[in-house]
Amino acid sequence: MNETLRSVDGRTELRIERRLGHAPAKVWRALTEPSELAAWFPAVVELDLRLDGRIAFSFEQGEDGFVEDPDNAGVIRAYDPPRLLEYNWGVEVLRWELEPDGDGCVMTLTATFDDRPAAASYTAGWLGCFSALDLMLGGSGEEPVDYAPRHEHYVAKFGLDAGTITRTAEEWTIRFERQFAKPKERIWAHLSGGRTPAPGQPAPQGFVAKGIEPGPVAEVSEPTSLVCGPITWKLRDGNGGARVILTHTGPLAEDPAEPYDAWHDLLEAIADQA
Repeated sequence: MNETLRSVDGRTELRIERRLGHAPAKVWRALTEPSELAAWFPAVVELDLRLDGRIAFSFEQGEDGFVEDPDNAGVIRAYDPPRLLEYNWGVEVLRWELEPDGDGCVMTLTATFDDRPAAASYTAGWLGCFSALDLMLGGSGEEPVDYAPRHEHYVAKFGLDAGTITRTAEEWTIRFERQFAKPKERIWAHLSGGRTPAPGQPAPQGFVAKGIEPGPVAEVSEPTSLVCGPITWKLRDGNGGARVILTHTGPLAEDPAEPYDAWHDLLEAIADQA
């Protein structure tokens, strides 16, 4: 297995390679026939299997008419059986390539998308799908791995735990956007210590990194946002769990390096403990 992440023309490109002990023609059927896709692909697929053919994705638990959502439809952009299949899923582009390799083949998925913080969840999810694909084809698959540890492995591998520091003429702003493998309600409960923050009260300790003096709570909307002085927490549903956006603004006279490290450590502790 080989996974890489890079930026290309302002978008994020995830590339996953896997050798399968199956001939390209056999894997090609698994990539293109709806009855076989149903055993491993993350959505139900309807497709007109030709160049420029329509492709649509739906979910068994989805809303009525979900396949008509433009985010869940696309067209086949490249079609060269049994070697190449490329299509878009809304704004995401999925490119599948098969190369013969001895008695099997190497399958490469290149996924191009805009939501870089979701790259670890996409990777963890696709690897689970690949294991199901291999099992469906008669292979051994992989030993099951829980989603959360796999997700956190790729957060670290791809550097998705890093934040940014930007500066203006008067201040700096630290910003982290971090995907978690746990729901936002669970993250909020961990941060709040089980109590409801209220304006004018001190911020719950879970929301405060070591060495930071946040000031009292100014705004709160449980379980999605909390503002305390120069610090803002925002939580929403992301891909596979909570998406947390944390910002902290300070004067240029103060060095942002220490608060940056403190916030980074707090977010990683949330991943481990929440």
